[in-house]
Amino acid sequence: MKKKTDGGHEIPEEDLREMEQDGGQEVPEGAKTQTGYCRFCGQAGIIHALEEWSQAEVDEEATCKCECDEAKKYAESKERVQKAKNRINELFGDNAERPIDTDVVEVMLKTVDAIEARHMKGITIDVGMGVKAKVAKMAKESIKVERSETSKKTYEE
Repeated sequence: MKKKTDGGHEIPEEDLREMEQDGGQEVPEGAKTQTGYCRFCGQAGIIHALEEWSQAEVDEEATCKCECDEAKKYAESKERVQKAKNRINELFGDNAERPIDTDVVEVMLKTVDAIEARHMKGITIDVGMGVKAKVAKMAKESIKVERSETSKKTYEE
């Protein structure tokens, strides 16, 4: 038996039932369909999550996919923080052209969270050997990560 949809297309009833169950998306291997709730508006959402995910992790994913204004701002903030941390690792971490001490990288990563939470505007770290690291909040909400290296040669004879 086939059922007509709003668009006038016929879809077999069996396919319709499957689409209603999983939102029309294939469930990735090792994942199951779970219901999560937006922390801001409470809207329920179907999430494909790994079986070992806690309800809090499922809710976090649902929040990031929700269309309410608060959730969109939250997801943008979370993405901005992740991009800044990735850039810090790229410019200063173990795989950088000239990596710096791991402890300093950790301080910078924690600084990103403090900057996004508006606990501070920015930080500049003098690593030594002419290397400076800067992380700062910019006017349009972006987070700037900067590595500057100066070489100065002075001769006295």
